[in-house]
Amino acid sequence: MKTINGLSALIAERRSLPKVGWIFVENGFDKTSVEALLAADFNIPENEDDEFYGEDNLLTWLEIPTFLDVIEIREKNMANPTAEAIAIAAIYYLENDDFLE
Repeated sequence: MKTINGLSALIAERRSLPKVGWIFVENGFDKTSVEALLAADFNIPENEDDEFYGEDNLLTWLEIPTFLDVIEIREKNMANPTAEAIAIAAIYYLENDDFLE
């Protein structure tokens, strides 16, 4: 399992993320907190065993394709969005099952 520290680092690593799978966070993580997202440790499965471990022991945050879509749509509608703007868009998606335009 690969751990990426902070949302800015996760955004920077987006081109090297797997095409499918979940992004996991620690149990008890506040998915609705911008501050928590900015500082979170994101766990990216590198194989099937990691995926099973994450499903059994961690909390799912977003599926990787959805995370990439959140970034793409924010970039389409906002010039150079900050990590905070991406965090707000991700929270919006989680709460509304829709993308922030």
